[in-house]
Amino acid sequence: MMKRALLSVAAAGVLVAAATPSFAVTTRAFRLTSYKDFDEGEAHGVVVSSLGEVASGMGSTRVDLPESVVYSSVVAPDGTVYLGTGDQGAVYVYRKGKVDKLVALEGVLVSSLALGPSGTLFAGVMPGGRVYAIDTTGREAKARELTRLDAEHVWGLAYDDTRRTLYAATGPKGQLFAIDAKSPEQPYVGSRARVLVDTGEKHLLSLTRGDDGALYVGTADQALLFRVVPEGVGAKLSAIHDFEGEEVRAIARRGSTLYVAVNEFTRTSATSSSSSGPNGPKGTKIVVPTTTSSSSSSSASSASRDRKGRGAVYRVDPDGRVEQLHAVADSYFTALHVEADGSVYAATGANGKVYLIRPDRTVLTAFDLAERQVLTMGFGPVGDRVLGTGDAGALYKVSGEPPKDAHYLSKVFDAQFVARFGGVRYHGAGALAVQTRSGNTAKPDKTWSAWTPVAAGGAAGVGRVASPEARYVQVKVGFGKGTTLRDLTLYYQPQNQRPRVTEISVGDDPSSKKQVTLAARSKPRSPIVKVKWKVENPDDDELVYRLYYREEDEQNWKLLGGPEPLTSTSFDWNTEPFPDGNYVLRVVASDERANPKEQTLDHALVSSPYLIDNKKPELQDVQVAYPEVRGRARDSFSPVTELAYSVDGGDWMPFAPKDGVFDDPSEDFAFKLPSGLAAGAHSVAIRAVDAADNVGATQVTFRVK
Repeated sequence: MMKRALLSVAAAGVLVAAATPSFAVTTRAFRLTSYKDFDEGEAHGVVVSSLGEVASGMGSTRVDLPESVVYSSVVAPDGTVYLGTGDQGAVYVYRKGKVDKLVALEGVLVSSLALGPSGTLFAGVMPGGRVYAIDTTGREAKARELTRLDAEHVWGLAYDDTRRTLYAATGPKGQLFAIDAKSPEQPYVGSRARVLVDTGEKHLLSLTRGDDGALYVGTADQALLFRVVPEGVGAKLSAIHDFEGEEVRAIARRGSTLYVAVNEFTRTSATSSSSSGPNGPKGTKIVVPTTTSSSSSSSASSASRDRKGRGAVYRVDPDGRVEQLHAVADSYFTALHVEADGSVYAATGANGKVYLIRPDRTVLTAFDLAERQVLTMGFGPVGDRVLGTGDAGALYKVSGEPPKDAHYLSKVFDAQFVARFGGVRYHGAGALAVQTRSGNTAKPDKTWSAWTPVAAGGAAGVGRVASPEARYVQVKVGFGKGTTLRDLTLYYQPQNQRPRVTEISVGDDPSSKKQVTLAARSKPRSPIVKVKWKVENPDDDELVYRLYYREEDEQNWKLLGGPEPLTSTSFDWNTEPFPDGNYVLRVVASDERANPKEQTLDHALVSSPYLIDNKKPELQDVQVAYPEVRGRARDSFSPVTELAYSVDGGDWMPFAPKDGVFDDPSEDFAFKLPSGLAAGAHSVAIRAVDAADNVGATQVTFRVK
């Protein structure tokens, strides 16, 4: 087989030429119609629904907080929100739109908070397993170290007022501690904390307490959900559910129903798995629907920060039934909050979104923040609600009313090439303000055009894009109170792109050619040669091809295959009518069927020379002087590649030419016949094969005395 690769010099980027570009006749469209479509954009004061619509929703206002991460929170009955931050180990208090520093603790991150009796706030600090009791009743908060646990990380705290006991979920030993909190004002006493349960897991990442005093903990790295019932100095441990993931990151409760966030991450090295091994039984698997958008501190939490993950929120009913409510394909869940009606807020750690999952399983993208990680939700029944973030520490005050500038921002649409933008059609309710902007960089920057309202199209929900021709375009839709967007389509016509023939192959590839046995040489050789070519088609236009040939030393190309253009990228070439010689082929690819004549583009590539050799080798001057045979094999163009003989119709036996190498169209030979042939007449057949697999043969009779 022969190949010719296309060599070209391409521009490093897309150039907008001064001349008018040639645009393809095929009009295409960008469309927003499904939850997946809308969720890939950005919601600012609007909610994106799994029903496939965007509606005016809730607002959020950034509150200044000079910390790198807001990791934990707890809400007091009066609506006061306490916030645990890093990396200075500070606790803040938020009241009525104002945030103040409450106290600084010895540590890096305040990873957990819990409310105790009489204005006491408990805080878990890492590293070092310190637990503090903070008196918040005075003018200035006073913090005392309550205990120091035999652990590095305090992931969760829960206070039991009946037992006057504080429980702490820790890592990396997966132990649940019971801490005597009867006298939090006393200084640290080593016997104050004891191990209530040793789960055998690495981390207890989540902890919540039931109305009956039972504790619920979620683990890593096996994603197990446990129930712990304290009994005197001990506890009863039972497993509620096993998830096929790596962590139960958050637990929320409404009555006897539990809501849990389960995550799994792409691993870069081998990690622990179930004792059954990789092929053994596994827990409940996270199922990411095809309609879902494919859109993190020391320890187990920080290890997941930059890993690609997926997560799911499950409801666990009192009877043990487990139901997946929502899943994300390219993020993970960090915090949960359950409303009185059973609606669940679920915060994520990779795309800055907070989802609202309603009891009917409708999912809304309630908030879409600029920061990547939403780590905690300070949502209480009264007072302001706040969101705390990482990946840049920030605090957001949540409002139930949409902001004045509520809008939806689509993802950046890529037309692949410079495009001319046309009409916009959209459907919804209320007054929607649609604008567009365009540019030639993948990320909008100062080179992009300004936001421009779509020109009126003469009918409701119809307009025309006024943004200039470019490769990229983005849509912005403004919302008023009570407005809804259900569908939007933007039409565009991309610039026509030239197809390119990149490679031509003629015949079989010698490297993949199978060895033909001597016995199989009797099969007639076919003069049909397979011609194939490869094409780059940047804009997927319908292409046609024309195939030409000429002898290597000729000047004029001749059409091969008839007057109608070819639609396939291969052609069976019957070489039998052609004289032997070296030929070159020319393939022309054209997009004429997809574009007007004046906008048609084509490209041609010429093959390397291909030898047509349909003549059989000749056997000349063959003489037999038993037991020796001499002669010559000669071909017109190709080297002789094989010689063999057969005595009296027996098996074919190979032999070499005189010089020992098959490298010439003419090869002299001499070989000896088998000794011991019976006296009398015999025949020897001699066969020669050339590089084109043509077979020539002759037969000579001789006598043995």
